[in-house]
Amino acid sequence: MPVSTVTIDLGVIDDRWAVDADQRPSGLPRGWGLFGVLALLLSLVSAVPVPERPHEVTRQPLRSGEFHLAGGALFVLESHKTPTPVQAFDAGDGESRWTYTPPGLSTLSYVSAAGDLVVLSPDLCRSGVTGTTVALDLHTGWERWRSTGVPVRTAPGIPGTVVLRSLWSDGCTALGAGTPTGGTLRWLAIDGAGRTLWETAVESGTRVAVDGAEAGAGWAALLDKRGTVSMVDFATGARTATGVTAGPEDLVEAAGDLLVVVSATTLAAYDQRAGFAVRWTVPLPVERTDHFAVRPCARALCVVGRRTVVLDPATGAPLWTVQGRPPLTLVPGGLLSGAGASLLDPATGAPLADRPDWAVLGVAGPRLLLGLVSGEDATLLAWSTGGEPAPFATVGDVIGGCELEGGYLACRTPDDDVVLIRLPVH
Repeated sequence: MPVSTVTIDLGVIDDRWAVDADQRPSGLPRGWGLFGVLALLLSLVSAVPVPERPHEVTRQPLRSGEFHLAGGALFVLESHKTPTPVQAFDAGDGESRWTYTPPGLSTLSYVSAAGDLVVLSPDLCRSGVTGTTVALDLHTGWERWRSTGVPVRTAPGIPGTVVLRSLWSDGCTALGAGTPTGGTLRWLAIDGAGRTLWETAVESGTRVAVDGAEAGAGWAALLDKRGTVSMVDFATGARTATGVTAGPEDLVEAAGDLLVVVSATTLAAYDQRAGFAVRWTVPLPVERTDHFAVRPCARALCVVGRRTVVLDPATGAPLWTVQGRPPLTLVPGGLLSGAGASLLDPATGAPLADRPDWAVLGVAGPRLLLGLVSGEDATLLAWSTGGEPAPFATVGDVIGGCELEGGYLACRTPDDDVVLIRLPVH
């Protein structure tokens, strides 16, 4: 009677392993060998991890409103309503945590979080009024404190929330343009319990420049009517003299560790960390305009008029020039020029990567998260450290206007929704 055999092709096998089909091998009955081979193959397959896909945590209608991702929560603000309802959703499971509606006619547009505190504030220029800032418990939505004014985006380590109180026109226009204020301006720092840590007033007619450091403001420069320049330290509220003087038509700028005085023909830089000693004086590299600015950009100093001139902050020497007023934000791999995901060399302005079709969705440590619209209803996601994008997943939405925090991405969709996505761990 013929013997049935099962053959598994394992490639080339040495003849020394050939077995006569009529010769019964010792050990387990026939069939167990096949079972063992299949079990081995299954164990090898299961040992290879299946790539994790982006996971949609929640999707919420915006109704022409705004959203922010902060403190492990997604905040949806119906900012077209007065007062503005705010709803918080847990980033982990998408469940609603709480809903808060401010009293009166308060409108809210911005959200920031630190520890167990979330601070809600208005868009000063859009609201047309000074506005009210509210601090809530991040987990419960209970109100901790409320204050007239808008918060200053301060540097890490500055205690409390620094709130600016001023005339609407001063806060929206004078501070940005460097023109004299029309009324008294006041800063105060408020802790998590609502206690005032310090309060400092600035007389009307003062030119005010808040530190433009990328990480947040640590101080502000003040030029009074007498031509005396002083500073306010946002850590303590102390107002101190700098020993620097300026003319009645001069501008002052606070740029990281530099105080810059701008005359009609020169830029003069003073080192804030060295008691405001003169660091350099150079000819004005670009014509002054209504929105003239001097601000840090990466390790350089940007002088912004009708064009942007990038200076060496140590010497004032011009490094390179770019047309217009691009943000020139420091990101992994270089300076983001504002045109898609194109990058520039901070030292020379030379293009490092020309990626106009990609959009920057967020920054996570040393990596950029990029998105590329794929077809009519999908976005290809990729990581980059400055080189070519490394795609890792596709999401079934055209997304943009994103915020990235931790492993979560919140983006606006064409349907006026916000979608919260948990990214795969790489």
